[in-house]
Amino acid sequence: MFVMNASFEIDKEHEDRLAHKAKKNKQEILEADGVVSFECWRKEHRETVEYVFVSKWEKQEDFKAWISREEHVEEHKEMNKKKKVEEPAVKIKKTLRSFDLFEIE
Repeated sequence: MFVMNASFEIDKEHEDRLAHKAKKNKQEILEADGVVSFECWRKEHRETVEYVFVSKWEKQEDFKAWISREEHVEEHKEMNKKKKVEEPAVKIKKTLRSFDLFEIE
């Protein structure tokens, strides 16, 4: 089993962006081949809010296939274009962590 943990932190006034992303990701991920589960965790900080998307996959290759699909790649290209023209820039801190299941004998 393979677990992907993607953390997104944004200022509270733009939290709706992360809420929308969570709903969209859930719909898309649950239709993917090899997905076991998807959860979204939320943590409020003093000035920001953090959403952590936790997806579990049968194997890492399943996750790689999901993020490599054309619509996902194009979505990131569009977001990068939008970042360049958006005023004022909305900063999102993104942290990715992945794990393989460790079998305890």
